[in-house]
Amino acid sequence: MTKYGIGEDDVYNFDEIGYMMSIISTGMVVTSYQRRGRPRMAQQGNKEWVTVIRGINSRGSTIPPYIIVAAKITFLLGMKTAQYLTTG
Repeated sequence: MTKYGIGEDDVYNFDEIGYMMSIISTGMVVTSYQRRGRPRMAQQGNKEWVTVIRGINSRGSTIPPYIIVAAKITFLLGMKTAQYLTTG
């Protein structure tokens, strides 16, 4: 890493997780006894997904989570003034 000028503060690990918006607490699983593979959940209403990305570097410093929604709007949490980044 020294050869390329990459310091320990520049090495990050990122993780992402997806959440379904407005998911109901009790769900109904619809499947057939002849179906192979994973069953699917039936849910009425909003079926949009939100992705949350977090990062931490090798020294333990974290990056505020990025929340990505279908409208292509990203906002940063943990800041005194929220920053909104839009595309398009």
